Amino acid sequence: MSVLILSARPGTASNRRLEQAAAAARVKLTVVDATTLVADASGVLLTGDRERWGTPPPVVLARVGNWRPDSLLALLEAATAAGATTPNPASAVRTGRDHWRTARILAAAGIPFPTTVAGADPEVLAGVAASRLRFPVVVKQRRSRMGVGVIRCARRDHLEAVLDSLWRLGDEVVVQEYVETGGASLRCFVVGGETVAAARFTATGGEWRSNAARGGRVEALQPDAALAGLAAAAARTAGLGVCGVDLLPGNDGVVVGELNPTPGFVALEKATGADVASAVVDHLVALGG
Repeated sequence: MSVLILSARPGTASNRRLEQAAAAARVKLTVVDATTLVADASGVLLTGDRERWGTPPPVVLARVGNWRPDSLLALLEAATAAGATTPNPASAVRTGRDHWRTARILAAAGIPFPTTVAGADPEVLAGVAASRLRFPVVVKQRRSRMGVGVIRCARRDHLEAVLDSLWRLGDEVVVQEYVETGGASLRCFVVGGETVAAARFTATGGEWRSNAARGGRVEALQPDAALAGLAAAAARTAGLGVCGVDLLPGNDGVVVGELNPTPGFVALEKATGADVASAVVDHLVALGG
């Protein structure tokens, strides 16, 4: 069995863990710098010197961050056009990386999600947000991740200023209701419809964002059936076979905060003792079986 990982940053800790898990399972897994490849619209992968890269392995997983995501997803589309299978199709990754698309599909499926509005004109968007949501509200760049591009606004004048600034920069944004969680969030790592690891993240040092990239404390969590079921439903609705599902435990119940199609998981493994890398590799092998 051969597996290909497409990544703009092959040397990340999570990619190294996947390599280690594959080696232990005697699976040939190759992490390639996807920025060195080119996709032909006919479904061929080419190297920088315009030569055919070769037949893609039977299973491909794209670990696509915010840097040129559509360019890298073009490679995934070329690989699947050539016959490769993947747990995370390009369309599903695009949905998971876009807060508006995520809001739309989860709302349509009846999965609890913060009320979310989008629009072009900053003043109009701020007015609608002020009338429909309670302050504070949260502004998110549509592809924001790891807390970057996420801004909490306490008043309408603050919201208008933030929206106007981002509009002038050409950024696409959404405005969401702020879910009061006491500085906590929950992460379920879903593989093949099952939660293989879960943790509670708690904000520290006066920070309201709780994710590990912002210094949040990570503690192991044993999710109950309802929590695991909610995470699985969100992943399934987005069409993602491997993803992180962030949940917000608010006063009115747990809601899905966001989906991450290519999450890091080293901090999660350290906190929980779960072998996330092996779970991902096993799932990829099963897909190619």
